[in-house]
Amino acid sequence: MKEYAEQDVLQLGKRIHNTKRSYLLVNPLQAKHIPVSPTKTYEMSQALGKLLYQTAPEARMVIGFAETATAIAAMAAMSFPEDTVYLHTTREPLGDEPTVNFLEEHSHAVDQQIACRSIAENGTKTIIMIDDEISTGRTIENIVTQLRRTFPALTDVRFVVGSVMNRMEETVRERMRQENIEFVSLVQVQNRDFEAAAQAFTVSEPIPAIKSGCYEPVVTSLDIPNPRTGISVKALKDGLSLLAQETARKIFFSDRTSQKILVLGTEECMTAAIMTGRYIEQTYPDRTVYCHATTRSPIGVCDKPDYPCKNGYQLSSFYEAGRKTYLYNIAEYDCVIVMTDSRQTEQAEQAMRQISHLYGTHCQQIYLIRG
Repeated sequence: MKEYAEQDVLQLGKRIHNTKRSYLLVNPLQAKHIPVSPTKTYEMSQALGKLLYQTAPEARMVIGFAETATAIAAMAAMSFPEDTVYLHTTREPLGDEPTVNFLEEHSHAVDQQIACRSIAENGTKTIIMIDDEISTGRTIENIVTQLRRTFPALTDVRFVVGSVMNRMEETVRERMRQENIEFVSLVQVQNRDFEAAAQAFTVSEPIPAIKSGCYEPVVTSLDIPNPRTGISVKALKDGLSLLAQETARKIFFSDRTSQKILVLGTEECMTAAIMTGRYIEQTYPDRTVYCHATTRSPIGVCDKPDYPCKNGYQLSSFYEAGRKTYLYNIAEYDCVIVMTDSRQTEQAEQAMRQISHLYGTHCQQIYLIRG
């Protein structure tokens, strides 16, 4: 199993408009804020998945945390047997689905929810939870407390929490171990004054993007798998594989000009972009493929060499009118493929016109996959 060090997965960013925490630990391999080879993201996620499977092979439920860990958790879940259920928390509405609400206290958007029907019906004695980074453990404690309060049968269930990075104090780990909650991670980060370090950067706000670009919608016969209410690992893997194959076939069947390709996810919907990007990388080895995603997180931009977000733009959300989202590290590509599970046609069109404007100067092939 590939080993990771702190310098592989941590770059320090500076948040804006967040009084709770002025900094953000940005993972350059995560395919969220920084464009990266999707294979590198998959390999890191699989490394975490294998570590978790070694720790708790009996687990048959994996829960990922929105927004940034939805894809890491989904790909880590693929290390578990195919009857394992994967779902992730969400800030999107779930209609009539019964939910449990909890707080992510340091976030720019603190309220989260999780669909609880599959949790109530699963019966596993061990539940895996996955986040990209664990700092204090309060979010984990909040959700476990709420779940156990809602479902007393979970009182005796073991929770194993995996993350790429962990910087919890040992005293907190021990206290939570007594509550049958334990932690594993790829990298143990040395805790230091990140607040002070972030102040060294002079940043500017992301620029509002113009809505003037053109793009081509691509109709696929398959929907993007939706893990928000729970999906088996088999259905998730099969659905993503078929979607990647169909997307690549429709876009690249007669195209031999696109050498540098971006596959872009949207907010919580990241896994389809990464898995499609990885498929293109493997199927067309002469192409260079990158992935990242839009995000709700407002981060300052700065052109210093050691700063993670060199440029940034404010976009309309694919999902909700009035919601601000952001896209960082715009670069030049021959082809841009945007993959979203948004059902909001007007919102998706507005966001795509902005994205098309950002990339359209150097790229004439901009596609939208919705499902």
